[in-house]
Amino acid sequence: MAEDFISEARAEYRAQQTRALLRRSAPWAAGVAVVVLGAAGVWQWRAYENRQERLAASAQYFEAVQAIEDAGAAAGSSGLTDAQRAAEKSLAHLVSTAPADIRDFAAIRLATLRLADHDRPGAMAAWKSVVDDTKASPDLRSLARYLSLNASMADGDPAALRRGFEQLASSAGPWRALAQEGLVALDLRPGAAAAQQEEAHHLLLRISEAPDAPDGVRQRAGALLQTFGPVPAAPEARKAG
Repeated sequence: MAEDFISEARAEYRAQQTRALLRRSAPWAAGVAVVVLGAAGVWQWRAYENRQERLAASAQYFEAVQAIEDAGAAAGSSGLTDAQRAAEKSLAHLVSTAPADIRDFAAIRLATLRLADHDRPGAMAAWKSVVDDTKASPDLRSLARYLSLNASMADGDPAALRRGFEQLASSAGPWRALAQEGLVALDLRPGAAAAQQEEAHHLLLRISEAPDAPDGVRQRAGALLQTFGPVPAAPEARKAG
């Protein structure tokens, strides 16, 4: 009987301690719960706001793209149409305010419009904003780099152009064949040496046989190859012979 009484007394004592601890910690626990629930609510609201911002930016981007397509051909000597100018303004706003991925797509489209409007410095600045964006998709950065190089072909520094195209051509990205085509264009400029023409010939052959090259690029390479005679041996093959 004594042992039972002692056990019951100990159990009651532990229960009293537990109730006292709960009473002391209840305000603190309630405060923590409020903070956690409040933080969760803020996070959920911010996530909702982010989704809404992305949806709004996406809608604005596609609306601008649709307006450009509806306007038809690129601007002529008279400049952009009113619809294209409205789209340009909308895209410029997205470049300044949209989430990163939408911003980069908008910058590439904006550069194309500016180039059509004979504003190459503005186009180059838009492309550069994508190239310099370390958070942008590598493919988008490569595309912006390729487009800026291609737009500089007429009067750009040949050495700088070659370095840029070689960098893209050495990558495994989707713009490799287009960069190789850019190198061909440099090698076939008026006054090109025989060695440059030979290198262009081999690049064209490589492009025409590349399974990952776009169809249009392969077709252009094949058409240019028709203007050459038999493919000269590569330097390594000549040395081996």
